[in-house]
Amino acid sequence: MAASAASRATRRHLLLALALLTGVPSGTARQPGDVPTAPQPAQAMQDFLAAYWDADAGYFLAWNRGAPFPRPTGAGPAGGRYSDFWWEAQLWDLVLDAATRDPADARARSLIGAVYDGFDRAYPEWSNDYNDDLGWWAQAAMRAYVLTGETRYLDRARSLFAAIWASWTPDGGGGVLWRRSGGDQKNVATNAPLAVTAVRLYQATGDSTYLTRARALYAFVDEHLTDGGARVYDNIENGELRRWEFTYNIGNVVLAALALREVTAEPAERADLLSRATRATDWALDTLTNAGVLLDEGAGDGAAFKGVFLRALHTLSLVPELGAAPRERYAASLRDQATQVWNVRRPSDGLVGSDWSAPQVRGVIESVAAASAVTALVLAPPPLTAQFVEGDRRYEAENSARAGVASSAVAAGYSGRGYVNAFFKDGQFVDFHVTVKSAGPYWAHLRYSAGGGTATRTVVVNGAPGSQDFPATSGWLAWTEQVVPMALSAGVNHVRVAFDRHSGSRGWLNLDRLVLGDHP
Repeated sequence: MAASAASRATRRHLLLALALLTGVPSGTARQPGDVPTAPQPAQAMQDFLAAYWDADAGYFLAWNRGAPFPRPTGAGPAGGRYSDFWWEAQLWDLVLDAATRDPADARARSLIGAVYDGFDRAYPEWSNDYNDDLGWWAQAAMRAYVLTGETRYLDRARSLFAAIWASWTPDGGGGVLWRRSGGDQKNVATNAPLAVTAVRLYQATGDSTYLTRARALYAFVDEHLTDGGARVYDNIENGELRRWEFTYNIGNVVLAALALREVTAEPAERADLLSRATRATDWALDTLTNAGVLLDEGAGDGAAFKGVFLRALHTLSLVPELGAAPRERYAASLRDQATQVWNVRRPSDGLVGSDWSAPQVRGVIESVAAASAVTALVLAPPPLTAQFVEGDRRYEAENSARAGVASSAVAAGYSGRGYVNAFFKDGQFVDFHVTVKSAGPYWAHLRYSAGGGTATRTVVVNGAPGSQDFPATSGWLAWTEQVVPMALSAGVNHVRVAFDRHSGSRGWLNLDRLVLGDHP
């Protein structure tokens, strides 16, 4: 019942498309002006289990309970009704997070064994063509062993590690192949988690072979799948480095660096590992967010990515050597993610989809998407208070929901990862979900370039349209700002910049970001 090669490849291609062109959220449940309440992690976990856990099967559903159809890929048990191989491992990690947060939580403790046993029944051979799928179960099994002391989890991690290590090759500087059946792709998703597992196996067994392999795995990732500084890429295949950037990969490298640091005695190497972890984390928090809230990385596997990054962020926030200020910055981000998730949960069932900028009120929500949101709540340190999350009020266009427009990084001088371009046709738009704590007048600083002449767009604020000119700039590299006044309500507000020819839209426009201010 493991995912077929075709279905897994299809999901990866879909993920990339969604990451490059973020989809449009299906609606908003809470209207601007609603009063926030204090986040409740235990309630969020309860809602999640009510929606997805099938106690009779000992397995998590792929879609929330009552959904009228299975996953399109049919990769999981029962024709896709249940989560597939990799998804179920992510959901087991959530259970482990809950049990770690509250050791007295009897239900979470009992679920550790229940999820494992259910998976063992569904996949008794523990066989999968994808080493990252196997590797995630190995890593989670070591977490279960540390929490429970049950040797079956240690034994499982050891056997899975051995099976995966068989795919290590010296070609291209080393590394473990993504697929067991062929191809030459080597990626972060396979090698960084396996480095963590190797460290944990070394700590549990004292076998130095695991430590040697942990170092080799980390060295491969560091040398071949990062820029040597803050940025982490996805994979190398057929000699091509794919510079896709996901929170998942960053989280995995951070976890690997911190795990290796635990078993490293040399002070300079320990400092370098901590520096690598903080630089990658800081880059993600500054670049893969809007107003400090992690971006939507699409449906399918991508919906699970934020949960992995948050686990790394939580681990980093507990490192004493960082000092009080950096640790508090990371803890504050965890609290912001949790508070935002709580504010946009769906009132009917308490679930949250992959887009944390606004609620999803209709349709099904994938289990891994909902799980990432619950992870945010489970990992956030107290106190969690009732508030709206404003963050730095900076919303990057390339990180926002949009339709019909492309993203680019060709015209130098942009902020973030790039900007939105090819913005000149009817039906195209960029949606910003802007959160403010208090209702009142605000000024949106829209950064843009209009090298082809003055452009006009329709700017819609909470359903109220208006026409806005963007005066010509001296070229496409000449970035400037147009300040647009708008009345906003407390909470989430919907601001759309659209091309609507019937309303007078014209001209070409590169749109970089929206920064909200209290005055011009």
